Amino acid sequence: MERRVWVQRQEGMALVHLGGRGPREAAEPDRGFDAELRAALDAVLTQVFALSDLQAVVLRGGAGGWPSAADPAQDYAPADTNSGVPGLADLCARIAAAPVPVIAVLTGRISGGALALSQAAALRLALPTTQFTFPEPALGLIPAAGGTVRLARRAGGAAVLEALLAPHPLGGEAAMRLGLCDALASEGTIEATALAEALRCAEGAAPFLPQEAAFEAAGPALDALVAARARLAPGHPAAWLARLIEVIEAALLLPLAAALDVETVVYEDLRVGTASAALRHLARARRRAQGLAGPAATVTPVARVTRLALWNPSERQLLALLGRGLEVQFGASSAPRLEALLIAVAQAQEAAFAAGRIDAARREADWARLEPVAAPEDFLPADLLIAVPSDAAELAGLRAARDPAVPLVLSGALPGPGEIGLDRAPGFAAIWPGGPAEIAELPRLAAVLRADGTQVIAATALALRLEVAWIAAAERAVLAGASPAEVDAALTRWGFAEGPFARLDALGLATVQARFVVAGRQGRALVAALAGTGRAGRAAGAGVYDYPDGKIPQPRPGEAGWLSALRLAEGITAPARLSAAEIVARVLAEIAGEGAAALQTGRAYRASDIDLAAVAALGIAPERGGPMFEADRIGVLALRKRLRALIAEGAPLPAPLLDRLIRDGRGFLTAEGGGSIAG
Repeated sequence: MERRVWVQRQEGMALVHLGGRGPREAAEPDRGFDAELRAALDAVLTQVFALSDLQAVVLRGGAGGWPSAADPAQDYAPADTNSGVPGLADLCARIAAAPVPVIAVLTGRISGGALALSQAAALRLALPTTQFTFPEPALGLIPAAGGTVRLARRAGGAAVLEALLAPHPLGGEAAMRLGLCDALASEGTIEATALAEALRCAEGAAPFLPQEAAFEAAGPALDALVAARARLAPGHPAAWLARLIEVIEAALLLPLAAALDVETVVYEDLRVGTASAALRHLARARRRAQGLAGPAATVTPVARVTRLALWNPSERQLLALLGRGLEVQFGASSAPRLEALLIAVAQAQEAAFAAGRIDAARREADWARLEPVAAPEDFLPADLLIAVPSDAAELAGLRAARDPAVPLVLSGALPGPGEIGLDRAPGFAAIWPGGPAEIAELPRLAAVLRADGTQVIAATALALRLEVAWIAAAERAVLAGASPAEVDAALTRWGFAEGPFARLDALGLATVQARFVVAGRQGRALVAALAGTGRAGRAAGAGVYDYPDGKIPQPRPGEAGWLSALRLAEGITAPARLSAAEIVARVLAEIAGEGAAALQTGRAYRASDIDLAAVAALGIAPERGGPMFEADRIGVLALRKRLRALIAEGAPLPAPLLDRLIRDGRGFLTAEGGGSIAG
């Protein structure tokens, strides 16, 4: 078995390497500071600290850099008293209290456990190319095992805020400025420098930055923290930020042991909270979505794409594909739109050239691979034709003009044989084959769509179906007794970016009705009552709401009487008074019910994919996790009970999948595997 921690001895020095010992390690999934690595490091520290001639210890990563888990919570797992495996905090304490100086050589990516260990070291050296990253804030966590406390005591709370909230990884220079490392060295000299500095420290020399420099000047450090907090841009979760500040202040005011206790309590409070659980769930979902589920998962080998044809693409998509070195033909519904795309690409290329991101040769090569066309029939043979038709006539023209050997990918239209469906939301795409022959094309289409950072899953019109379920559930809540404004307010307070009726008006009644048809649903009295009245949506000045001067939506005049008439027409004579919590519970249940139906029928393959789609398409706040996460949180039995109660109001029957999950004692996410959850 490959050793994950190994030691070299050199003239009173112990060089401790974390990671495997061969080239194989860089290609293996990074397990971070899991129990096996923590136990191995603990044993090695015991061994080297017992050496009679030991003068210093140098810690460094393996060939692939320091261990870095995808989920830092794995690094921060507590000690296992049964097996004797220490927690990371225990290892950091051993390093901080080592009988000899410990020097950390920081290479590769430093985050999570690697950051905590390095902050416990007496001296930290890094390469200019070392990347310091802080995944914890995006997961509703803080660096633990002393990572926050020791950095704050060393460099101050302002540095902690700037480091944790940096929008991009920090390179060596920025990290040194913030106190994350003490000095930089080149690739060829860093180990020799570490050995020399280890000897210097062993002889009694002080480290570059005392480990408690900020703690010893707590007054100025606290003032700097207040100023740094005041400079923060809005948007950071207030509750999370308050807990982080609590730990930083403890680090600057309390003895180390007490400050570490505060950090441990705050970290654990955050870890077990719903927000962090939801954010970590979505992070896992994004990692799973790097590979397609369902039949497309077995496609091998994946054919390479070299030439694409695009109709009505976005500027971002064009630039991303050019950046990947692909040949791109593109056209648009109108000459002005085509000209605007060309100008946008040219401006982006000039900006990249001026900033030094590309050179003149690269710019010319990109332009040589870009070919505008005036009409669909002008496309030359390509690997894929990705089109966003503007209307039915344009769709017919695209179908008539395409080479039968080229798969046609359609956004905004249902695919037929030889075609692939594409359902998009910001940063998200669901793709599905029009027939069995197109399954083999899905992986390479996914690779093309991921070029601009889009998250791609295999699912049939999933974003559209979830949106329709959302609007239908909201309509049902209104017929049950709520007003449209009450429904929208309850859902936006819970965590939707906008309410379903605001979305309906923004899309326009005709678009929503068409989406209901695609989803196989019919709107009830409210949607039907808008048809033919001129209340076609926000663009028309009136829809569910009125839009005086096209601005803030207002309830329509006489709304109460209008709603009463609609309810009477539906046989509802005693409407209920729905609380905000009841509105949210009803609507989320119906969205989760649509997700369960998609899993049951094979329109989706992973519950986590459904949550990704819901967050992207419905604007659900990530810290809410999504409808399937919420369904697991309340329990599948409670979900089925609510859905069955809504049948009398016209809601769809619950999917049989719910019964099986209840029988097996599983949730949607615990049941998730490599294939269909319904399989």
